[in-house]
Amino acid sequence: MLNEKIKALRKQHGYSQQQIANKMHITQGAISQWENGLTVPAADQLVALANIFSITIDELLERETAPQVKDDAWEIRERLRCDPAYRTLFSAANKATPEHLRAAAAMLKALEPEETDAD
Repeated sequence: MLNEKIKALRKQHGYSQQQIANKMHITQGAISQWENGLTVPAADQLVALANIFSITIDELLERETAPQVKDDAWEIRERLRCDPAYRTLFSAANKATPEHLRAAAAMLKALEPEETDAD
């Protein structure tokens, strides 16, 4: 449920309800109501929460979606999303165009060491 997800993410990231409220320019009581299932965030608040936690809205809503085509851009985004060391890059990748992501993927591939046959 959304209320449990919000609470779990907040605790996972080490935020208090007040800290989330401050980031969103709302009251701590609103966060408490969300976490207790009394109210739900508005659409723009869902976007803000997803950004704060560096996840997609689908992840926040626990929706299962799979891209139709898994190309280089999708793969690089997933690598950035899954590795905590790259959360900042993931956040930036969410705002990048597919062309930019493909360019980033090409650069990363160019930097990978060449495989050699060790016979």
